[in-house]
Amino acid sequence: MAKMEAYPAYLLNQVSAALGNRVWEIGVGNGQTARHLLRQGRFVLGTDIDEECLNSLRVSMLQEPSEQAQRLSVAHCNLEDPGTMASLLPFRADSVVCFNVLEHISEDRRALRAIHDTVAPNARLGIIVPAHERLYGRMDQEAGHYRRYSRSSLRNALRDSGWHVNTCRYINALGAVGWWYHNRWRRSAGLRDEQVNQQMLAADRWLPKIAFWTDPCFRRWFGLSVVAIATAGPRTNRQQTPLLGQPSLIAN
Repeated sequence: MAKMEAYPAYLLNQVSAALGNRVWEIGVGNGQTARHLLRQGRFVLGTDIDEECLNSLRVSMLQEPSEQAQRLSVAHCNLEDPGTMASLLPFRADSVVCFNVLEHISEDRRALRAIHDTVAPNARLGIIVPAHERLYGRMDQEAGHYRRYSRSSLRNALRDSGWHVNTCRYINALGAVGWWYHNRWRRSAGLRDEQVNQQMLAADRWLPKIAFWTDPCFRRWFGLSVVAIATAGPRTNRQQTPLLGQPSLIAN
C-alpha cells in the first residue's frame, strides 16, 4: 500500500466533494490521503493509533512545500479510547475522512459516536469500509478485521451513532472479485502473499480507470468496499472550543 498512489486518490475522490476546509483524517496509514488533502489546500489533522505512521507522515512532509506542512497537525488517537480525542476538539473539524479503519474497532458504534462528539456542528463524514461478510477470510483475519459491512449495516451503525446518512453505496466491483479469489477460493493467500501484492501494485495503475465504468453499475449491489457520506446530527452539551487557526507540523 505504501507504493500505491492512484488507488488512494480514487478512494478520496469518492468523498472529496463533501469535504470542507478543515479535515480530520482518522488513520493516516502511509500518508497518501493526507498529502492529497494538503495539495488541495485544506487544513488537515492527521491522527493514528500507530506512532510509527505519524512519524512517517512527518518525515514525508519534509519533501513537500513548507506551506503545506504548516497546514498539517499530527496527533495520536485511539478510537477505542475516546478520552484520547478530547485534545482534538480545538481543531473544530468540519469534515472527517475515515478509510478502512472502522472494521478494526470492536465497538464500532461507540467509535462513531466519539467521532460525532468531537467534530464541529453539521460536520460531514466520508467513510469507507470493507464490504460483504461473505468475502471475510484469512486476509481479513490477518489484517485484524472484526467484520465486513453491507450498505444496510453501515447505515444502521451511522444512524445509531447520531449521524444522518446522505449517501451509501458499493464501489470497486472488480476488486471484490479479486478479493474473493484470493480469500475464499485460494484460501492459502495471506497479506504477505507475493501474488496478492503484485496484483495490488498492478491494480493501482488500472483499477481506478475500470471502476469509473463499473461503480455506477454495481453501486447498489456489489463491491469491495462500502462508501458513505454522513452529516453529524445535533448533540446535547456540545462543547464550544476556540478555533485552532493554524495547525503546525513542528508543534506536534
